[in-house]
Amino acid sequence: MPFLQSSVLLGYHLYKKPLPSGKLSQCTFTQLAGWFTSNSTDILGMTGVPRDAMMRIARELFTQLPTPSTYKALPKTVLPLLERWSRPRLLNLPKLYGKLYLHYRNIQCKVCRQIPSDPALCLICGELVCVKSSCCTWLNKGECTKHAQKCGAGTAIYLVIMSSTVVILRGERIYLWGSVYLDQHDEEDIDLRRGKPLYLSETRYECLNQQWIAHSFDHTLKRWGWHQQLF
Repeated sequence: MPFLQSSVLLGYHLYKKPLPSGKLSQCTFTQLAGWFTSNSTDILGMTGVPRDAMMRIARELFTQLPTPSTYKALPKTVLPLLERWSRPRLLNLPKLYGKLYLHYRNIQCKVCRQIPSDPALCLICGELVCVKSSCCTWLNKGECTKHAQKCGAGTAIYLVIMSSTVVILRGERIYLWGSVYLDQHDEEDIDLRRGKPLYLSETRYECLNQQWIAHSFDHTLKRWGWHQQLF
């Protein structure tokens, strides 16, 4: 219905045809569809496209549209689910790093179907990838590099599970961002050498999230290295 209402409103502004009586938000499906039927001849004449061709296309599309009687029976995946759009953000991470570690330490890689010896979690989409592993390397490109091209047009943010370090890939460059998990003294435990319980730092994670949303990695991060597509 929202799409049909928008289509009628667009047709009104383009072809100067009177709107259905009453408010569009209160019009039924039949009234809105009838507006196109009653104005179809005039609208088709204005487009410059042969009428027969347009009618064939319209009939084909009409056979694929749900009728009012079957609209309620459509699966939920077809119906519009989101009434409000929220800003994109990185994954919601658990408060305790131990919980995240135990979960993803035994998850299989979707490419090689094996449990990675050094897994990394993409903080944008949630996919688990192998880090510097020959099993997923193809044409001298590691899985992290290939996933970055697919997920973020060359940019990806990974949380390396075995070290708690956040790694940013951007093209052929790499940046060791640090960790968003800190101990009770707000200190990092890179490579988990001290074995202290780690907790999610909301401040650090929000900072990382804002840098990603604002596309400010190139301006705020200065010490980039080169991963040579082996990462």
